[in-house]
Amino acid sequence: MNGENARAGRGGEKALERLRLIVAEGLCHRCGSCSGICPAGVISPGPDYYPVWDPGDPRCTGCGLCARVCPGAAFSFPEHSKALFGPAADFRGAHGVVAAAFLGYALDPEARRRSTSGGVATALALHLLERGKAGGVFAAVPDAAQPWKPRAIVARTRAEALAGANSKYPACSMNHLFRDIRDESGPFAHVGLPCHVHGLRAMAALDRRVAGKVAVSIGLVCHSCLDHAALGEMLDCYRVREGDLASVRYREGKLPGYICAVMNSGERAYLPYPSLGPDRYRPNAKECLTLFFKLFSPPRCRLCVDSMAEFADIALGDPWYKGWEAEGKLREGYTLVIARTKAGLETLEGARRDGAVALEPFPAEKIPLVQHAMARAKRRRGFYFARKRREEGRPAPEYGFSPAFTRMERIRTGLHALTYAAADRPALRRSIYRFLLSRAGRPVVGALFFRRHVIQPLVEKARRGGVGGGERAGAAAGK
Repeated sequence: MNGENARAGRGGEKALERLRLIVAEGLCHRCGSCSGICPAGVISPGPDYYPVWDPGDPRCTGCGLCARVCPGAAFSFPEHSKALFGPAADFRGAHGVVAAAFLGYALDPEARRRSTSGGVATALALHLLERGKAGGVFAAVPDAAQPWKPRAIVARTRAEALAGANSKYPACSMNHLFRDIRDESGPFAHVGLPCHVHGLRAMAALDRRVAGKVAVSIGLVCHSCLDHAALGEMLDCYRVREGDLASVRYREGKLPGYICAVMNSGERAYLPYPSLGPDRYRPNAKECLTLFFKLFSPPRCRLCVDSMAEFADIALGDPWYKGWEAEGKLREGYTLVIARTKAGLETLEGARRDGAVALEPFPAEKIPLVQHAMARAKRRRGFYFARKRREEGRPAPEYGFSPAFTRMERIRTGLHALTYAAADRPALRRSIYRFLLSRAGRPVVGALFFRRHVIQPLVEKARRGGVGGGERAGAAAGK
């Protein structure tokens, strides 16, 4: 090896060592940005989507982009907010900048039918592809080998875009796709979780060619991803063989939906407790995920402070808004739509004009009350766990700001953090999980959600002058 190559080799070792430490310290989102920006193609997503590489790969130039782009290690809210929204934008709230807000749904019947909420993400993907406004759309589709696991593709056809419909919760690399479109001019539509959007903005800041390829960024509201073991262990518990599995729908039916395994035979097994009839109580998808996140939330998700896709051009989520008509919209299958930038608003207006989506104005001043508990809890949780890591002498993500919390908020967040105690203890986690999935654990799960199924409906109905819905809910919970 000549002197120049030797220096490049040493630089490559240092750059990849920084990336190795990011992964080893639990700071990796598995977003794929490092492999997407790597000019030499040295890094790839591994089986669980953590980046993998050959430490001695001579192609590594030591540029260090892989570590510099990583949004898991650092993502400056002030810098990226200024670049995207201007210096006056407020980045300290938990809901982000709002240019306009809507409740909407897909006018394409198939797109809406396949979606748990309103299907706006799928409708926008189809509209951009079919109108020639994007050469491809980033999408998460079921992995053919492991149907419960998502796999990222650049969707270029209607069938591929529709395969991306419906929520998929296990962690998924998305931004590595920029490597696949490096030689294409675009434009493309980027669809992903807040971490994917952070990675996109970081990539665009380091490589302007990335910014030129993206026509619009569509962010999906996110509480947390799931480690891949969550569904794998559930299927194993109920002896569902992967070879017999055609697909897993994490939110079958309209919101909140149920987890449903579709077999190759066409038979459908609703999870958990697949032996129960359809009229017996089982936790819905939202309740299951509440439990799963406590046990299977990846380390980096517990450090994330962005639930509302604050740096996307368009943010999409469920219209959870207690006490307002959005609750009814949610049951009908609507999507909360937030336009954050000019590009996002133009995309939405074009889709509405061309008959792809229906959009009803939503009061922008009410956005801070949408997903209120989840957004605030995630913000506090992320900063809490980051502070704890620093106190322990461990690296933590840098966001460029640190909000002030009241003493009561700190106490509540500390107690909330304790509910994740089993997530990093595999033996304890497995024991708890197996018990909750068992016949004996079902009453415990029902008790955990008794307030939501019985008390809360009764209170809400009483406020509205009737109790019929609460009685029905109580009867359902008692079956």
